[in-house]
Amino acid sequence: MVTVDPSALAELGIATGAAELREIRKVIRTSGVVAFDERRIAHVKARTQGRVLSLAVRPGDRVSAGTVLATLDASGVLDARNGLAAAQAALTEAQVAARIAEIALDRGNVLVQGGRVAQIDLERRQIDAAKARAAVQSAQAQVDLYAAQYERLAPPPGEEPGTSAIVSPISGVVVELGVTLGDVVDASRDALIIADPSQVLVKANLFGDDIALVNAGNPAVVTAPGVLERRYEGRVASVNPSLDMATNTALARVEIANAGGALKANMYVTVEITADLGRRGVTVPASAIQQTEEGPIAFVELADGAFERRPVTLGLQRADWVEVREGVTAGATVATAGSFALKAILLRALLGSGE
Repeated sequence: MVTVDPSALAELGIATGAAELREIRKVIRTSGVVAFDERRIAHVKARTQGRVLSLAVRPGDRVSAGTVLATLDASGVLDARNGLAAAQAALTEAQVAARIAEIALDRGNVLVQGGRVAQIDLERRQIDAAKARAAVQSAQAQVDLYAAQYERLAPPPGEEPGTSAIVSPISGVVVELGVTLGDVVDASRDALIIADPSQVLVKANLFGDDIALVNAGNPAVVTAPGVLERRYEGRVASVNPSLDMATNTALARVEIANAGGALKANMYVTVEITADLGRRGVTVPASAIQQTEEGPIAFVELADGAFERRPVTLGLQRADWVEVREGVTAGATVATAGSFALKAILLRALLGSGE
């Protein structure tokens, strides 16, 4: 027991705090790298093969959904237009043939009733009419096919016939330009890559036991050196189920809102993930714990100026508080700031000093 005159408590700088029962959460501090969210990246391809006539953007340019990024001299557009015209002509011809076949069938029905034609002639006319109707359906399908193809490839209003536009499907930033003027491109390779940087991913490295502690939904804070807004709050979206063979680490994917665009892809950042350990425990301020040769101790206040030395068993230790597994109960009052002075008084008493 250490007893201090109440008037001397302030002189020694001794303050007190309460032992609290709280959810035990560990703050895991690690490094990470900013990356674009794969769900917000568009690999833009040409809709048909063609030669690049114009480029409207450069890497770093911001674009809106529907913006024309490049124009191609595309023979496929003319092929689709000519195919549509031919299909429409074939449809008209099939429709005329179908009307003639229907007229012949109606006439056959009248004639067979008067006995002027044989039943077999009527059946032949029925077959011809059925074939004509099927031909109309087939021709209509061809028209629909070429119309859809031409609609997909047709140039924007005001553009020259025979050209095809490469249009941005999303709003974002041009991060890669894969074509140049005069380049011949087709639909098999990326012409441009557009990314929306308004939300990014931070890929954080998890080591050892921390891998099992982090789960989707855990809050995270990202700080980036040199960025004006230094703290970015987000949540863990997922943790990779497999480890990197070279580093034996797992990646936690943290989603961060980045409306100002200050966080850039491939930027190195520091990540703090708060992992819920799934238990409640008694905690005291970190300054309440003093180390001795016998182990950690805390001073529990029993009355004004009277503090009892308690050996404690510690659990999770954070910068602001420490979990106490044994030695202190919730609701107890412990010495915090200035507890070192109590330790010094105790040691002097044990050594027999009268000072």
